[in-house]
Amino acid sequence: MYIDEFVIFNLIIDYIILKTLISLLKINVKRYRLILSVLLGELSIVSLFISINGLLFILFKMINSIIMICVLVGYNDIKTFIKNITYFYILSFFLGGSLFYLKSSGIINYKIVLLLIPIIMNIYKYFSYDLKNIIKIKYKVMIYLNNGKILYLNGLMDTGNTLTDPYNNKKVIIINSKNLKENFYYVPYRGVDNTSLIKCFNPKKVYIDGIGERKDVSVGVINKRFIGFNCLLNYKLMEDL
Repeated sequence: MYIDEFVIFNLIIDYIILKTLISLLKINVKRYRLILSVLLGELSIVSLFISINGLLFILFKMINSIIMICVLVGYNDIKTFIKNITYFYILSFFLGGSLFYLKSSGIINYKIVLLLIPIIMNIYKYFSYDLKNIIKIKYKVMIYLNNGKILYLNGLMDTGNTLTDPYNNKKVIIINSKNLKENFYYVPYRGVDNTSLIKCFNPKKVYIDGIGERKDVSVGVINKRFIGFNCLLNYKLMEDL
């Protein structure tokens, strides 16, 4: 395999691994982050042309993968980061092992392997039952604002959030975004030990992956920092599915 073919082959593998990771984690990632993370993955090729011992090679690969994940999904907290990097390694080992077996068996060459990569990753996703159970309550969320902008968020379905706007009977989802310029109004809600008010606005529409487009939704804005997500979905949204 020539060096240019090897680079392209490596780019495709990294792209598919990261796309599969995004799909499994059910998170919104901007395209430029994905492309930059894939390009950073090519730094590992440099290690093939310099003389370093095994320990330094492993350390180099680990640091490179950590940077790739930080660029791809950012850093929220150590628990979420460890989960993301763990899934990345699981995917990499699964795909790498599968390709090594197919290639070393002599049955197929690397060009055919490229065609099989999406099939291999979809098989992995299908049989990852436990992983799906862990992440099935996460949803990609797009909130269309009245000024034409779109918020791309990672939502968590919460059985404890059944808040309904009493003024228009809309279900309230909660975000922690700042500096929003919308027409706000206040909705009363009952907490564990008190009744308070939450600042809300009516978006043009909300799209939730797996649920669809919804217009019967109000958006509540709070200052509380979430961990591992930035949108708390309303459990009543599941009633119409």
